Amino acid sequence: MAPPQEKRANTNISSGQDIDSTGDSLQRFQFNEPSPDDHHHGTDINMLPTTTAVSILPPSSATKKPPPSTYTPEAAIVKACKAASDGEVAGGRSGLHLVVLGHVDAGKSTLMGRLLYELGLIEDKKVHKTKKEATAAGKSSFAWAWMLDERPEERARGVTIDVAMTRFETPHHTVTLLDAPGHRDFIPNMITGAAQADAALLIVDGSPGGFEAGFSDFSSAAGSHGGQTREHAQLARSLGISQVAVVVTKLDTVDYDQSRFDHIKANLEPYLIDTVGFKRENVQWIPAVGPTGENLVKKSSRDNFPWWNGNNPGTLVDAIDAFQPIDRPVELPLRMPVGEVGKGLGAAGGGGGGGGGGGFSVSGKIERGAVIVGGTVLITPSSQLAKVKAILVDGKPATLARAGDNTDLSLSPLSSSNIIDATTVYQGAVVCLPDWPVPLMSAFQLEVVVLPAPIPLLQGCQVTIHAHTAKESGHVSKLVALLDSKTGQVIRQKPRCLLPGQSAVIQVTASRAMCLEQYAECRALGRVALRDGGRTVAVGVVTDIDPQIF
Repeated sequence: MAPPQEKRANTNISSGQDIDSTGDSLQRFQFNEPSPDDHHHGTDINMLPTTTAVSILPPSSATKKPPPSTYTPEAAIVKACKAASDGEVAGGRSGLHLVVLGHVDAGKSTLMGRLLYELGLIEDKKVHKTKKEATAAGKSSFAWAWMLDERPEERARGVTIDVAMTRFETPHHTVTLLDAPGHRDFIPNMITGAAQADAALLIVDGSPGGFEAGFSDFSSAAGSHGGQTREHAQLARSLGISQVAVVVTKLDTVDYDQSRFDHIKANLEPYLIDTVGFKRENVQWIPAVGPTGENLVKKSSRDNFPWWNGNNPGTLVDAIDAFQPIDRPVELPLRMPVGEVGKGLGAAGGGGGGGGGGGFSVSGKIERGAVIVGGTVLITPSSQLAKVKAILVDGKPATLARAGDNTDLSLSPLSSSNIIDATTVYQGAVVCLPDWPVPLMSAFQLEVVVLPAPIPLLQGCQVTIHAHTAKESGHVSKLVALLDSKTGQVIRQKPRCLLPGQSAVIQVTASRAMCLEQYAECRALGRVALRDGGRTVAVGVVTDIDPQIF
């Protein structure tokens, strides 16, 4: 079955070219049609002006790879996807990847630990044991957080370091919960979690001074990086998350005062909508208390939120259940950014059709396409071919994994001379199809929004490049054009510097080739965040590439 024809962005403007003082040809681009993924997701990135961009790179070999519209899924994949879709409809639940974000000490892990207990996923025996351990360590208030923060280092420091993953069900969703770290030292781990999510919970501390600390803006004062509430929200949107529920916690510390909740909403809502780019209808608001479990699964039995009665959604679970399910672009070529690399899945991952596991596995969220046991895949950037010996989807054996699934693939090389291990495959690699590879690029053009930073963004600035699960060092190699933030029109060619709040077109060069695509072709692999000095300095999308096709 052939997929529907993909619409391509109309990138030529009849007005022609701009020529700068050096004689470089600057071709304007206009992205006035949706990308292939937009047809499935129905959303776009609101935070960037998209009417005009400027090309600095030749329209070169990016056209050498076959267009997605020419891809026809194998008959076995089509049949398996249809059966899975029919089963999902019959079961009444869709998959949802949910990341938990927020400033450090906002109570994220405590809230999630208590939520899992209220849902019946944590036994009383474990609760008693963990509370006893926390009390013995002099950290009794961390007991619920320790349900998720199980590493000794996390318990010793009192902060989440890695992304903790667990699963539960609501009436309409099978939820994969990703509890991301809030401390700014572990923002790269948070980005990895958010890159796999469909929606987010933004946890806000409602205690006196708590919201203000998390929402504080960047200050020039030494050591001040601003609150992580701002950065987490900005990063989540730039990574493609379009739905968020804001959970205001610790309201027991202010006697459940409605005015405190209203004050936080009045200050945070304009930032989320006007600055970050969330749509108003995609932002929910919930008051809750983690340690006591109030308003998580059931409304407060103590009637501590009389002013919230009758509101929709009423509880945190109601809000999660209200998230819209994602569409699955299974008819497009496979794209799976690698989040983790490990040993083979063993016989348990055979899914009834794999003949046992292999000695090497990769895990991540499939952004588009599908793969079955027995299929052949290409791992970039190492350009290695491998056979899929076993599949796990959400931790369970399967014969099919498709767009939206959190997947583990057990792989084996096609020949004895082709060695596949952690030295050649790593976080940030992408699993794709041999005939529809992901382009490799070391230089690419971005359309960005500049965020608050201690100094302007300059040509030559060293940055860390974050895209999907990848992270590479690099630098800003050229400031191409300053854009009007409202219209997207070019204001100035080759600006000397970029200030916070400005929109621009820039060229970035990575120290090592990365698996990226133009945002107009694949949204998930076309979003980029630039960080420097422990803070995010710019977020944007890939508009043009200098590909290195292997």
